[in-house]
Amino acid sequence: MDLSIVVPTYNEAPNIAELVTRVASATSGIRAEVVFVDDSTDGTADEIRRVAAEAVIPVRLIHRDIPTGGLGGAVMVGFDAAASDICIVMDGDLQHPPEDIPRLWRRYVVGDVDVVVASRYSGEGTNGGLAGASRIAVSKSATLLTKAMFPGRLKGVTDPMTGFFLIDRRLLDLSTLKPRGFKILLEILARTNLRVAEVPFDFADRNAGESKASFRQG
Repeated sequence: MDLSIVVPTYNEAPNIAELVTRVASATSGIRAEVVFVDDSTDGTADEIRRVAAEAVIPVRLIHRDIPTGGLGGAVMVGFDAAASDICIVMDGDLQHPPEDIPRLWRRYVVGDVDVVVASRYSGEGTNGGLAGASRIAVSKSATLLTKAMFPGRLKGVTDPMTGFFLIDRRLLDLSTLKPRGFKILLEILARTNLRVAEVPFDFADRNAGESKASFRQG
């Protein structure tokens, strides 16, 4: 397996089929799998099982009855279970376009970086999918604050709050990470000395369902 795509989900049933279809199309020529780590209370797990039975790429489900650590904890579970050491993390709501997966992969295989960050604020990237002025303000403020707190580790990183990135899990000591909530990339970058590159992406509108982000999370 070349690539494991880790997708933490919470009540994203309407998005699963399209997500898997688009990931399968985007990863043509790459030996890829999708690992869903699901904390849902709706029918998302059943929908993942249904889609997995028909998918043209391997799709696996890990359903957590006790969702320790929130989304970040789910990502850690996905890293541990992944068949490949090279993992992409992305959301299950299609705001992270699967069509950008090859861009992250191509940048990584150049061989000079450990992490490839999909950035809303680099180059031609956009944050159009952030709904409402409050979410935009929270996102930008949190980014500025974290870059001020960790100027060395986050030097050159325009979007440490993104949930869309590629990483070589062999460089992580998972036992030292203490994920809480949404922003697992920030913790990884702050705790670990890694070589980082960015590729711009367009943060899309949510496909279906409701955002789990909130002012309190920010």
